[in-house]
Amino acid sequence: MMKELCYALFHCDPFKEPPFTLELGFSDRSLFSISGCEHIPDAIEKLESYCTTEGASRAAHFTLLYPIYLEAMDTDAEATMHEVAHLIKGQADRNKWNFERIGGYSGKTRDSFVHQGPSA
Repeated sequence: MMKELCYALFHCDPFKEPPFTLELGFSDRSLFSISGCEHIPDAIEKLESYCTTEGASRAAHFTLLYPIYLEAMDTDAEATMHEVAHLIKGQADRNKWNFERIGGYSGKTRDSFVHQGPSA
């Protein structure tokens, strides 16, 4: 059975330089990490390659996620965090995927985007 990919979470800490890890979350609640992502387009390329190689399908509600790093607020890293979010949203828009922020005061976690079973 083909695995259904629900989200891709970008672990791009605005206080750290790349590379970063991309976490993939599936409808069966399993996770897979893609490490060594040098920039946002590189992460998207690795995501696409993984889906092709592993035969994973993206759910109708597939979402690119980026955390809200509260510790970055009111620091030099805040602008970096917003810039990274903008870059990720651009990829989501380009591919007609969803984009959301998690953590912080959003009330959303990565589990908010996992739906078991096939998409309706």
